[in-house]
Amino acid sequence: MADVIDVLYLSYNGIDEPLVHSQVLNYLQGLSQRGYRFTLLTFERPSAATADAAATRARLAALGIAWHGVPAHRRWGALSALLDVLNGAAVARRLLRTRAMRLVHARSFIPALIAWRLSRRTGLPFVNDLRGFWVDEKVYRGRLREGGLVYRLAKRLEGRVLRASGAIISLSDRGAQALRDFTVWRGRSPPPMTTIPTCVDTDRFVPGMSAPGPQRVFGYVGSLSAEYLPERIVGYFAAALARFPGSRLRLVSRSDAAPVLALAARHGLPPDSIAITACSPDQVPAEIARFDVALSFIRPHFSKLASCPTKVGEYLAVGVPVVGNTGIGDMDALLGDGLAGVLLRDFDAGTIEQSFCQLQSLWSDAGLAARCRAVALSQFSLHEGVDRYDGVYRRLLARERRP
Repeated sequence: MADVIDVLYLSYNGIDEPLVHSQVLNYLQGLSQRGYRFTLLTFERPSAATADAAATRARLAALGIAWHGVPAHRRWGALSALLDVLNGAAVARRLLRTRAMRLVHARSFIPALIAWRLSRRTGLPFVNDLRGFWVDEKVYRGRLREGGLVYRLAKRLEGRVLRASGAIISLSDRGAQALRDFTVWRGRSPPPMTTIPTCVDTDRFVPGMSAPGPQRVFGYVGSLSAEYLPERIVGYFAAALARFPGSRLRLVSRSDAAPVLALAARHGLPPDSIAITACSPDQVPAEIARFDVALSFIRPHFSKLASCPTKVGEYLAVGVPVVGNTGIGDMDALLGDGLAGVLLRDFDAGTIEQSFCQLQSLWSDAGLAARCRAVALSQFSLHEGVDRYDGVYRRLLARERRP
């Protein structure tokens, strides 16, 4: 592109959150090389505010990203969301006066509400980058009652935002299909939809050099909150330890270790069979390289059809097979053929025992790591993700230029 194209990018995550580092900033750096210049607005939680905002702002400015943060509200439920929309919209309007923005990229529902308000005022097109079905995820996490007044109002707003979107990004093909079936379209065609899963920097997540040891390492990376089924993780490993004596469970997480250790004790696991460690994002690839197999369990729900666990692409990029459960985004298609891992239809004893047979077969295959890596390159490559975002931007801008 000959001219620099200014984009206002809205993220509901704070600048120091891992997802911003692994996802947002990687995309923005890649897109900056395609002729885009970004103004990034994030919502910062007081307890996790960046320690040195000036240094962060200078570091991002060197990458061509002008960063601005606004305080996020979290204590008052729906009222907090409303305050964030109003505050974010006010700051965004000021930012629009600093550069001649051509489009707005909204990552998740609250930013999409802000982008919708901006679009109604200015006519700027916006990309609605869904990170799941936000309203239904509030039901999933017990923060909203399905069918209640707030839920109905939120779904009505969701419909208006969806219909006004210039383009929609889905994390999964299953999510996109579910979205096309929403009643909000009222007989009209939905905006163009593109599937872009949570991508991985495959130049950083690479296979390790060490050969597997005699003791199998079952691994996990990420939060150990209830939706990620820590009781299933520990239970699965307890069964694995009986099948593969001497195995180890390695959990890379910043979550509180005490509940998981209590689960391990209830299953009678030897204390030395499980390790929980926290590490920096830069250390995660090396930690995954120590795994023989990686776990990704998530409690199923309608909202999870639109999900794409970041950890799965990272596991595969390092050449590690994955054991995951059905009903989560495109996991059924990804793992269903058994070439890069195992898909659990349920967690009963027979299914788990069958999964161990599949793992044994995978581990005996000398081409396993290369095949997992190939899946990651074809499905989760950051380079492919940047290409797709660039294509969405170009199509939306070209459509806006038409008379």
